[in-house]
Amino acid sequence: MKPRQVLEIFTAAQRRTEPKSLVILRAFIAVLFFTILICYIFIQIEDVRLDTPIFSVVQSHDEESIIPIPNVYFEYDHPFTIACQINGRLTKTLPEDCLTHLQQPELSLTDKGVYKGAFKANGLKFIRSDIEKIDFTFTVNNLTEILSDDIGIEIRIFDSEAQDPLDIKNFKETNVHVIDNFLSLIDLNMYHIFSQQHHTVELSRIKRKIAKEFWWNILGIPPIFVDETHINSHLEVHPLLNAPTNSYSKLTFVMRTWRVPLEKEQKAKTLFDTVGQIAGVAGTLSLLYAFLFGAGPSAIQSWGIVQKMKCFGIKKGVRKHINRRYPRLPFIHTSEDGKDNENIKENNLNDYDEVIERLDAVERFLKEYVVDADFLAQLEKLDNENKNRF
Repeated sequence: MKPRQVLEIFTAAQRRTEPKSLVILRAFIAVLFFTILICYIFIQIEDVRLDTPIFSVVQSHDEESIIPIPNVYFEYDHPFTIACQINGRLTKTLPEDCLTHLQQPELSLTDKGVYKGAFKANGLKFIRSDIEKIDFTFTVNNLTEILSDDIGIEIRIFDSEAQDPLDIKNFKETNVHVIDNFLSLIDLNMYHIFSQQHHTVELSRIKRKIAKEFWWNILGIPPIFVDETHINSHLEVHPLLNAPTNSYSKLTFVMRTWRVPLEKEQKAKTLFDTVGQIAGVAGTLSLLYAFLFGAGPSAIQSWGIVQKMKCFGIKKGVRKHINRRYPRLPFIHTSEDGKDNENIKENNLNDYDEVIERLDAVERFLKEYVVDADFLAQLEKLDNENKNRF
């Protein structure tokens, strides 16, 4: 449904070149088609706006020789202590050195009855040729008394060189989409470790390019990207063997792979992708309108199927309207008597006024239903102005 066709309907109504019933039907169909087109455009825009970006690998994996040891947060309903040790093929870190990176569990002021601790790597790294794992040992007093309602020690693992999802107040980025992406990592590597078990967590690292979302990105303009990393993990559980008294459980971090893939966030749709669909719907509605009411004053076939219908009195109304406005049409009068036809032709040729009237009716009919003569009228106006100048 083209806007020009909508204007033609109201122009026809003002000039009264069509029956009132036909003008009303045209207006109703035009408004209906125009509403359908606007609703479809709105749906397409919302579909693009709400399109969820996806991450895809944009290049081959590169193997790293050094990967940062992650930060770990611990939470438990009972008092407990943590010991840690970093073991390597060539280097062995003393327990005292590892303890400097530990924050022993303390009773939380915000979450009553919960003890929270943490391990902050602060530059410690896994080295492919040497250090490949780190061990944590948990000790709990009165172990036998708490096992009846034990829910385990909760741990959360985060990349030590990325922004901390638990520290949202100090985020460097203010873009809402980037913040939401970081917050989605809070529960990605969350586990519960239980008594008398040895938990092994295999780690891998992923680099990401996160898109900063702005309204103009839906037009296909490339977004600005933020480089970040996060940890992916897999937990395996084994029996705890040869454990000292009051040992609750043991936790070991090892590197599963040294390959670090690069993922880039991209939207699957833009507004430019939907232009063809919108144009297709607009073209279909326009063709349907032409089928119902004709192609308009700028085409040879002016009338459509509606003008030929017998229902609603449209066909009858059109016939009465044309007979009233163009009394000398149709172009050729027929009769069963061939002689009468010859007399009619001879009389029409001799009657100059009748010929002029017939030509005037034909010209008005062509202007109103077949030919768009506005451009010719503009040319004539320009010619007259040029003649008056000289």
